[in-house]
Amino acid sequence: MDVVRRLAETYRGVKLGPGVVGKTGYATAALFVVWIFVICRLSDKPDAAWFNAALFVGGLIATGVYIWWVRGIQDFAAKNPGLAVLEGAQFIEYQKWEAGIKGLPAPKGPLIKNPNAPKTLEHDGGAK
Repeated sequence: MDVVRRLAETYRGVKLGPGVVGKTGYATAALFVVWIFVICRLSDKPDAAWFNAALFVGGLIATGVYIWWVRGIQDFAAKNPGLAVLEGAQFIEYQKWEAGIKGLPAPKGPLIKNPNAPKTLEHDGGAK
């Protein structure tokens, strides 16, 4: 258990990037923890065969779910490379930067009116 504790302390200092690619890194770390747990809990006692089998099958199920997850993430990343690495406001800023580099106008999102803005400052979409 001391090894797991030291790994957990080390893991706390790791900061993965945003987006689905970074989140897949967390899933990878979790899968390693599952297999470390399975290996540490295996018993060499003859009456623990069912327990060992259940642990091993649980590890295989976790691995299967992980593989399914990563394949889906890879498909998403191939279709949306910017979103795969960034998320939220970072992605919007990246799109603005990319448009500026290409000499295009910055992408415009939907207009969200501020309900608390005074009538003189509220944007009405050009209609008066």
